[in-house]
Amino acid sequence: MDRFVLRDLAVFEAVARHGSFTDAAAELGVKQSSLSYAIVQLEQKIGVALLARTTRSVAPTDAGRRLLETLGPALRDIGEELLKLQDMRASVTGTVRLTMIPVAFETIVRPKLRSFYERYPDVSVEISTNEGLNDIVAQGFDGGIRFGTLIEKDMVALPLTASSRVVIAGSPAYFSERPIPMSPDDLAGHRCISYRLLTSTRLYRWPLAKGKSKIEYKTDGALVFDDGDAIRAAVIDGLGLGFLFRSQVAADLDSGRIQEVLADWVTDLPGFSLYYPSRRRTSSAFRALIDHLRHGTRNGV
Repeated sequence: MDRFVLRDLAVFEAVARHGSFTDAAAELGVKQSSLSYAIVQLEQKIGVALLARTTRSVAPTDAGRRLLETLGPALRDIGEELLKLQDMRASVTGTVRLTMIPVAFETIVRPKLRSFYERYPDVSVEISTNEGLNDIVAQGFDGGIRFGTLIEKDMVALPLTASSRVVIAGSPAYFSERPIPMSPDDLAGHRCISYRLLTSTRLYRWPLAKGKSKIEYKTDGALVFDDGDAIRAAVIDGLGLGFLFRSQVAADLDSGRIQEVLADWVTDLPGFSLYYPSRRRTSSAFRALIDHLRHGTRNGV
């Protein structure tokens, strides 16, 4: 491969990301004319147009978007690896602030904290667990852990789990007074405990699917929580059916404190991702924590 192609690919990624030759030139510290020449050279070598230019805007073509799907992550990985090599000359110190929902802490972060501190004893970690969607920039967090589908497009998102297993469950005491539901239609005769995000006015709808049938079941709102642990407690207390992470109630299922229902209708939710601002240079402490969390955490929770 022509060694100048790698340089031109980096130029293309910067221009496409900014949607502007001017802003990309400012980031790269070169003249705008040099970027225009590099893009023209790259397009000629590849044989397709990568950017659609007008007097007011610059946007990737279909071919350009396809290239960016591979190029963006690859360049970020290379950049992160170079930073890791630079940090090898210095000890890893500093403070890392993260926000996440409680189940992400319990299943992803908590199991790895002891080994992280054994490896990086000079790093301080501050964790905020809540069910909301924090503005990590405004609130001073280095990053967060949420469902990949809930992360803003201007964030770097690194997958931690492939999927998140869930269950619908109730207690034996609850089912002693009501029949076990065999289909989503049967839920109308049950008290379905509702969940509401701290940052939302809408109750969460249970996603159900079997074969070609897909349903977003709307709970009645007779009992509403904004906390997964509270829903678990309410289910154990026999107050209704709950939609819960399997990892959160695995011991309760094994012991018989609660019973799973509609298993053939419940599908896995999207996996969790660690995310952070794409325009912020990450600290050595944060990069160390990222690497530690990603190692061996690709299975579903």
